[in-house]
Amino acid sequence: MNLLLSDEQTQIVDSLKVFLRDRAPVSRFRPPAPQIGNTDHEYWPQLAELGFLGISIPEEQGGIGFTAAEEMLAYREFGRHLLSPGVLGMTLGARLAAGAGKDFLGGVLQGRVHVALANPRGPAKLGAECSGEFHLFDGKGATWVLACDETGAALLRREAFSAVSTVRGTDHVLGLERAVLAGVRPALWIERDRDDMYHRAQLLLAAYAVGIAEATRDMAVEYAKNRQQFGKPIGAFQAIKHLCADMAIRAEAALCQVIFAAVVQSEQRAGQEFHSIAAKLVSVDAALKNAAQNIQVHGAIGFTAEADAHLFLKRSHVIEQFWGDTRQQRRQMLAAPFPD
Repeated sequence: MNLLLSDEQTQIVDSLKVFLRDRAPVSRFRPPAPQIGNTDHEYWPQLAELGFLGISIPEEQGGIGFTAAEEMLAYREFGRHLLSPGVLGMTLGARLAAGAGKDFLGGVLQGRVHVALANPRGPAKLGAECSGEFHLFDGKGATWVLACDETGAALLRREAFSAVSTVRGTDHVLGLERAVLAGVRPALWIERDRDDMYHRAQLLLAAYAVGIAEATRDMAVEYAKNRQQFGKPIGAFQAIKHLCADMAIRAEAALCQVIFAAVVQSEQRAGQEFHSIAAKLVSVDAALKNAAQNIQVHGAIGFTAEADAHLFLKRSHVIEQFWGDTRQQRRQMLAAPFPD
């Protein structure tokens, strides 16, 4: 098992870093940007052209044919730039369509057909018939909506949801809606034994959270080097040093767990379920704590709308809730077969 990046993987990461640095800096959310919702869907065609919407799709179906490892590396960069979680709907929606051989796969891979995410608000049923209450993320303008759980993944038409209402969320830069499914038959349903979409989603969310943990660590260190107090950088004070050191250790531990889980999935080794859930638990914990301590290092300015620090904390709380919060994830991990 090789946990180091290959030259090809390094090139993939570098090309995505350049694109996101130039096109999607976190500063895009600063005032006077729209205070509800965002326009990240405008990046889908450009990401598609670079191949990032079809990383794990076979080449004969229009994708690149890479593995979970390369997909994980992309999501780590998405988290650093707080790209809309809707990108998860696009990549997993493409995977679902590819598995079913559907003709709209090409539109998703080109970024023209949008796939939003649905997260259950409580008990929900997915399968040949879907029911329950859901939150839809950045769903306006989407043609399809992806929902998944431990049993499988469903692709539903946006108009299949009823009682749709716009609500304000903690993360104000995401479009959020409440909606209901009442005995709706999905356009596509793939059970877990055909493609374990749920634990692939957990892995990618974990990678996204690692990106947040690393970005907030870097923000705190940079601010600590430049902010002067009592005639010296605040990073010279022991309390700030300890905070930054803790953030670095947390981010590194989360990255190691996510890389290991990605390799396990890529090589189809035993323990995929256990390691994917563990990756999400460790990385979300790192993202939440690092984002909070980044605000602490920044002091009063960290709470202001003009600073980016608060955006990472809000997004971390959203990521934690996707397809099971921390308590639910712990129960799942305890119930998962322990790898030999």
